[in-house]
Amino acid sequence: MKNFLVLVFLLIAAGLANAQGSGRVFWRGTVDDKVQLIIRSDTLEENTISGQTNPDGVFSFTSPLPGSPVTVDVNRKKGRGKVRVIQQPSADNDFTAIVEIYDDGGGAREYQLEIFWK
Repeated sequence: MKNFLVLVFLLIAAGLANAQGSGRVFWRGTVDDKVQLIIRSDTLEENTISGQTNPDGVFSFTSPLPGSPVTVDVNRKKGRGKVRVIQQPSADNDFTAIVEIYDDGGGAREYQLEIFWK
């Protein structure tokens, strides 16, 4: 019975954390100049703004970006250029976040990002 109560508590806690809208998406890919990552729910689309288009990166969500206002931030784990959030999710943009990667060095470079929200 004790194990059952612990399991119920953990499921409730996980549900509350998810209801609060926290989560992450991990992305790894190659950038040659400027790329935008467009995130909505559990989808991530890459848009090459300038430079050579590279094969799509790989990504993994811990939970979808919620359809409610949250604050999105990003940690660059690997890469040499600038990474920033240029659009926060809101009702006006269908709760879509955009992260821009600007690789100002010569040639393409691999990046690894942790994008998170709460």
